[in-house]
Amino acid sequence: MVRANLVPAKNGWGWIKQGMLLFGKEPMLWLAMAFVYLSMAILLSLIPFIGWLILVLITPLCMLGALPLAQARDGLGLPADTVPPLDTPASRSWLHYPRDLLTRAARRLFSGFRQEDSLLPIMVISTLLLGGVVVIKILAQLLKVGGATLPAILAGSVGPSVWITALIGLVVVLSLEALLLMAFLYTVPLILFRREHPLPSIELSFGGTLNSLGAFAIFIGVFAVAGETVRVLFLRLGFPYDYLAVFFAGLLLLPVFIAGLYASYRDLFTRPPEITHD
Repeated sequence: MVRANLVPAKNGWGWIKQGMLLFGKEPMLWLAMAFVYLSMAILLSLIPFIGWLILVLITPLCMLGALPLAQARDGLGLPADTVPPLDTPASRSWLHYPRDLLTRAARRLFSGFRQEDSLLPIMVISTLLLGGVVVIKILAQLLKVGGATLPAILAGSVGPSVWITALIGLVVVLSLEALLLMAFLYTVPLILFRREHPLPSIELSFGGTLNSLGAFAIFIGVFAVAGETVRVLFLRLGFPYDYLAVFFAGLLLLPVFIAGLYASYRDLFTRPPEITHD
């Protein structure tokens, strides 16, 4: 059974830097994949109630298609799809190049749906993840913790008797979300690269993040702060600027996060190089 390595807290920032490095090796394809995913997410958000449920279900499958690109750009495994250079006959026209780029991005992003050996385990993970998200959403509603809770508290628009209760509920919900993230964050790469089964991958993911909690907190904390900033902007800006803010922020954050996730997986769940002594 795979055991997670113990890494220092500073590695969390190193994972982000490695994510940026891997992103820089294939920026156009990463941006195109983020564009396809965000477009799909926005369209699904327009479907009442079930739209976000569908997004939660298919996100692990999209990760299944995206992670091999990070592995390929890290010099491991088989080459992933690449973008043709601009000087080839197929891409001399700027009209053809975006079309070809988006086609390749969509093919790469949804390639997980064609991986028969990993598809069923990832679908199990998606179902379990959806169940956890739904339970937390229900609890958030019972505790009256909504998406605008934190901005309202920071803006001082609610009284002390309200915000103390809301703050306690918010801490409870955020803690449960953190535990859920720890349990599922590395399930996709563990199933993809290590051929782990769903339940052992959840145990490994939770144990690995708990074992190196400092590095995990720094890595996730950076993206959490960025995501919360984008959410505050979304609530404060009017249409269409709210969706544009989310879209353009996602174009940069998503590729770095997925590439950084691969870097962190490699650091936590692959064997460290053996040191030989002469």
